[in-house]
Amino acid sequence: MQVRQKVKNDVLICYISGEVNIDTVADLKKVFRELVEQNHRKVLLNFSDVEYIDSAGLASLIDLSKQLKNIQGSVFLCSFSPKIMSVFGITKLDRMFKIYETENEALQEFYGY
Repeated sequence: MQVRQKVKNDVLICYISGEVNIDTVADLKKVFRELVEQNHRKVLLNFSDVEYIDSAGLASLIDLSKQLKNIQGSVFLCSFSPKIMSVFGITKLDRMFKIYETENEALQEFYGY
């Protein structure tokens, strides 16, 4: 698993690739901890290159959401494959997170267009 980051206006976009699982989640949690410590309040996670996510990966997303709420921030998710979307549907996490088909749709929501 790898994470690339870029800032567009005041939104931190994280491009996650590979598998998010028990073996890789520690690295993802480190990235999440650092972005909260750096006071990023608008975070967009792009899943276009995520092949698989397990319960440990889902738990890390829930933790990030809680941490961002504590600093009046939010996280949006985008670009799910049908396989990843089904995981979120089965676990009902599609109700907890704002999920967008494209990065542009999510950014428009952040910017209030």
